Amino acid sequence: MSTQPKKRLRIMKKRGLSVAVISLGVIVLMLFCYIQQPRFLRMLDHKIYDALLYAGADGMTTPYPIIIDLDEASLDAYGQWPWPRYLMAELLTRLRASGVAAVGVDILLSEADRTSPRTLREDLARHLGLDVSFAGLPEELYDFDRLLAESLDRGVVLGMYCNFASGAALKKSAGPDGDDAAAPPAPDFPVSPPSVSSIVRGAPGAQPLERYIHTAGQATLPLPLFWEAAPVGMINMNPDEDGVVRRLPLIGFYNDTLYVTLALRTLMAGVGVNSVTANVGRDGLNSLRVGPFTIPVSPDGSFTVPFRGGAHTFPYYSVKDILEGTIPVEQLQGRVAFLGTSAPGLLDIRISPLERVYPGVEVHATVTDAILAGTYLRVPPWTPGAQALAIIFCGIAASLAFGFSRPRVYILVAALLLGAAFGASVYLFREGYVISPLYVALTITLLGAVLLMLRFWQEEKQKNVLRSAFSRYVAPEVVERITRLEGNIFAGEERELSIMFTDIRGFTSISEKLSPQQIVQLLNRYFTPMTALVRGNRGTLDKFIGDALMAFWNAPVEVPGHPALAVKTALEMQEKLGEINASLQEEFGVVIAMGVGVHTGKAYVGNMGSEELLNYTLIGDSVNLASRLEGLCPQFGVGIVVSAEAKNACDESIAFLPLDTLRVKGKRQPVSVFAGMRPEEYAAREQELSTYLDAYALYGRGEFAAAWDAFGVLSGKYPDAKLYALYLERCGMLRENPPSEWDGVWTLKSK
Repeated sequence: MSTQPKKRLRIMKKRGLSVAVISLGVIVLMLFCYIQQPRFLRMLDHKIYDALLYAGADGMTTPYPIIIDLDEASLDAYGQWPWPRYLMAELLTRLRASGVAAVGVDILLSEADRTSPRTLREDLARHLGLDVSFAGLPEELYDFDRLLAESLDRGVVLGMYCNFASGAALKKSAGPDGDDAAAPPAPDFPVSPPSVSSIVRGAPGAQPLERYIHTAGQATLPLPLFWEAAPVGMINMNPDEDGVVRRLPLIGFYNDTLYVTLALRTLMAGVGVNSVTANVGRDGLNSLRVGPFTIPVSPDGSFTVPFRGGAHTFPYYSVKDILEGTIPVEQLQGRVAFLGTSAPGLLDIRISPLERVYPGVEVHATVTDAILAGTYLRVPPWTPGAQALAIIFCGIAASLAFGFSRPRVYILVAALLLGAAFGASVYLFREGYVISPLYVALTITLLGAVLLMLRFWQEEKQKNVLRSAFSRYVAPEVVERITRLEGNIFAGEERELSIMFTDIRGFTSISEKLSPQQIVQLLNRYFTPMTALVRGNRGTLDKFIGDALMAFWNAPVEVPGHPALAVKTALEMQEKLGEINASLQEEFGVVIAMGVGVHTGKAYVGNMGSEELLNYTLIGDSVNLASRLEGLCPQFGVGIVVSAEAKNACDESIAFLPLDTLRVKGKRQPVSVFAGMRPEEYAAREQELSTYLDAYALYGRGEFAAAWDAFGVLSGKYPDAKLYALYLERCGMLRENPPSEWDGVWTLKSK
């Protein structure tokens, strides 16, 4: 195997190991978080659940649950709360007479009515020493609590509140095998209301029911004369950490007695059922069977409330309208009514996942409606296994995508995985199963973030290597542009380039005077500043060919104004050569002369070579022409020869002197060449160069005798100028043997 594939294989193995380690760590972390359920993730999970609930809330309910609302209008009509209990008795009597199937009272009746005549008479006698009587008052109206108790029946369910927090210590103190004999002696609980009749069906290996469900150490109960006449149900809501009510305890223990929530107890009263069958598995409670209803619950007996909408999803009837008899009987008949309040001042306002101001009484109506409609939300027992498999599968898929694929692939894969996770969660939610997409989404997102950071870091390392290597050939700003590009920036392509060749004149004779070590030192002294000038003017160094240097502009990245930059570099090189010669003369006893050729034209540029060794270079006729232009420097006696294509693309910051129009060997089209110089030099030699241009014009028109005379004057005045001597000799030849046709183009006989 060649070196390059082996290197790529080592890089891929190293990356694969890094991806595997990171992916395994993220997957294990997500599995750990799923098991531990840290608070901040629970809060985030709640918000996802709320969004799912909101998306599925259609406001569709059964026609049975209704709200009997102790609203502001009722308070305005009958006074502030609490009302005398005879009004409560009147209200319940009217409701039962109208044919409601059952009434759930979401009001705690735990204290005696202080407005009863008998209570008032006793208080006045005790506090003021007054003995008052109520003439003509029937005996049954002396005690409003007794009056209310006489209006109760099995179709009215009263509310009780259980303090489950106080019972948590008792549950935790039970022995490890579930035997409560290891617990401390139970406190002296007060007598409690009768419970529902219960049947417990335990699977093999299941522990007693009280080991799983909520147990209250304290409770707020109705007065005994009330619960002797009517059943009771729990009004607990148990909001989550963020204060939002999402579930409530459907079943719980108090004083070794089993109670169910107000909603379920009211429904039981409506359908005439008084028994509950609890199906218990190894992990806790599975479901409750009540009459024809099988109700899925959490292992601890909690029920997830499937809210169907915001407040007033169910019909509301004002207590005032009930007492005044303005509600048609058919609107109440057969309904399951819940008596509560929407008045903010009575402090029974809750926060639901769908609305921040939600009457607590409507939560009970929602639970009853869900049981009647069978629209349950439950966490299936196979959820932990499904979550673990989903985390592992999506983690592996995301690792492969983010670790090895291109952006368009890993973006698509991430979108598909996240879409599948949320899509499956939404679908299952509509089917009544709560499977959170949170941990799968976190796995994909975290892996994406970490692996992309890893790839970014690795690519930055590669870019640094590229910067370090390529900065030896091109300017720093060009390197920065290269490293910002994507794709294969060294792919071959044809583009317009400015190409430069330089060469040291008479280097062979110079090298004969120096040792090999001195030659190397001399070339290093010469090439170092020359390559710095190329790079400083955003050029790309191609190669060194002995004492020659080849460079080009406008690749691998585009360089605006590259012809002018190339010629500017040639001028700076000639100027720099004076400084170099001073040190070379002192150290080696020699001075050097340099020729530079610059041409702008099309060339093919890219990686070329064998499979194992590549070189980023260029080929084409423009390269050959640039090399030939450099070879013309000694012939014309100038330091820089520039093609017309390069000259025409430059601005006025560079001056040009026409040298010749040539037909070089191997090319049909003539090539015009120019000497490049600073405008200041041109201005200093203006008289000389003006005379030259006049003579050159005579030569171009074929007036060789006149041109010969003019160049003779220039050559005599400037005997060291090879350019004038060249044209003096050429015009003499042409004067003696004038061509039959003259187009001003001189044909070179050699390369």
